[in-house]
Amino acid sequence: MKKYILSILSVALLATSCSLDREPLTGPSTGTFPASAQEAEAGLLAAYKSLANDIHQYNPADRWFDALTDISAMRTTLSKWPDFRLSIVTSNLSHVEDTYARIYKGLGRIHLVLDNLDNLRGVVTDEQYYQFKAELLCLRAYQYDKACKFYGDVPWVDHCLTLDDYAYARTPKAEVIDNILRDLDDELLNHLPIAWDRATWGTCRIGRVGAYALKARICLEWGRFADAAKYSKIALDLAAGVYDLTPLDCTYYPTHADGEPDPTPLFGFDAEKNSMEWIWAIQFDRLAASNVHHGVYTFASRVHNGAAGAGPSQALIDSFQTKEGKKITDPDSGYDWKNPWKNRDPRLDLYCLRTGARSMGVQFSIDPADKTVFDYNIEKAVPNGDVTGNKNEYGPNGTKGPGGYLWRKHLDPVYYASIPGKAYEDELDVPIMRLAELLLVDAEANIEMEGGDLARAKADINRVRARVNMPPVTATDRDGLRSALRYERKVELCCEGFRWFDLRRWKSADGKIVAVKALNGDQYAPGFGLTTSNAKPIIDEDWIVTYDPNQTFDGAKCNARVHTTFKFVEGKDELWPFPYSEMITNPLIGEGNNNPGY
Repeated sequence: MKKYILSILSVALLATSCSLDREPLTGPSTGTFPASAQEAEAGLLAAYKSLANDIHQYNPADRWFDALTDISAMRTTLSKWPDFRLSIVTSNLSHVEDTYARIYKGLGRIHLVLDNLDNLRGVVTDEQYYQFKAELLCLRAYQYDKACKFYGDVPWVDHCLTLDDYAYARTPKAEVIDNILRDLDDELLNHLPIAWDRATWGTCRIGRVGAYALKARICLEWGRFADAAKYSKIALDLAAGVYDLTPLDCTYYPTHADGEPDPTPLFGFDAEKNSMEWIWAIQFDRLAASNVHHGVYTFASRVHNGAAGAGPSQALIDSFQTKEGKKITDPDSGYDWKNPWKNRDPRLDLYCLRTGARSMGVQFSIDPADKTVFDYNIEKAVPNGDVTGNKNEYGPNGTKGPGGYLWRKHLDPVYYASIPGKAYEDELDVPIMRLAELLLVDAEANIEMEGGDLARAKADINRVRARVNMPPVTATDRDGLRSALRYERKVELCCEGFRWFDLRRWKSADGKIVAVKALNGDQYAPGFGLTTSNAKPIIDEDWIVTYDPNQTFDGAKCNARVHTTFKFVEGKDELWPFPYSEMITNPLIGEGNNNPGY
């Protein structure tokens, strides 16, 4: 499958190597490309490949975006990413400029094919022509939606640029969103197959289910709830019998000796071929130049030669309900803070790695007393690099580490067996759209739209919960279902890149965006040398977790520590700053035309 795609893609790279990455960022058109169906397909696949170029700090970018929120903690010295948490990020920060540049380079690859697509009229069938066009416009919508989420008003460019045609003013984001939704016309999308043949394409190409799901997601993000509900229903109707939630083993393993939770059927290498939940994914392949990432290395334990770069925050760990569907602070929840992993939502262990568990066949422990841990792959004890040895300060609960926990969600034991010496690369595809998210889009749209189908929303949420043996939600009113929905998005979609924008688009009961309370104040972690904490969280109706150092489960002094601090300035931090390089080189923008507060 992948080699076939690479053979087609090589044609695109040869045909366009002189222009794909040329400044201005969208690059000039050859004027004749594409001249055949083969060239159009090659150019289209090059546009898909541009999604794989958005790598920051070794990792697919969306995973870092979650690390800028309340659900994830990161190493405290990690290459300027903490600046986003402290409201001190600047326009010339590499992450700000690189993300913008990669979006517009991706748009350049799209326009290289789209500009002259009419050349194919009479050369290919009408169905092929409209399929190429629909996919290209879906890719363009995906890129512009991301641009607006991070930068607000951005230049609207709908063609390849030349050296004389490069200056475009910032277009109001509402107009940009209008444009991309208008592009995704139902008549055009209906030319797409419901899903592309998986034996040939895997999940790298967006089909009709994915296109309508993308349209629904964009409408939801920008508050167009009725349209979101309309398109999510179309997508779900089309998905019936084609896509389904991937079954997961929800067995609880109290200790590393008992076994290991396995999320790989949904997020590992096996999922690339067999998960019918993946609707659309970014494809990686080590046989292609610059088409790998270091995602597993970045998140893996230091025992695995990993970097322990980020992991779940204490606030996320404390968010997971008990198996009865209750907050851990509820008087009748049955939660035991001395044995905090027992009787919890199975996604805690499936998606997060906590001390006392096993990861990729190796015991995981942040207890400094555990100088060695047991490696079940080789049946012997090995040094515990998370608490001892070289750079152990970067370990999960080290002085510069991410706060006591690691992500399990994107780890795969295959990686353990494939890292010779210091080879860190992996080619695990990255899903950017799956059925569980589509169900939650449909649920939220019906909750938020006037006259929405609340019974349908409840059924969507309960379908996601049933997959992990969680009890159905009982709420039937809008407020109760909204709270249930926000819980599900927080735990089901963690470490997939959605949380950053969720916090900025959701409103609390007081009318303020949820980010104001979620991203202000201290982020806590277990105390150094400790594996659990007695801190009693405060969990509100939006499932935002905060802590009062005077409030503990046992009434004793709080033994948690402050890992880092958040600062969110309303009216500023809803957006990133506008890139400095674009302001000074584009005369229709200008150096003073930054986003508010910067």
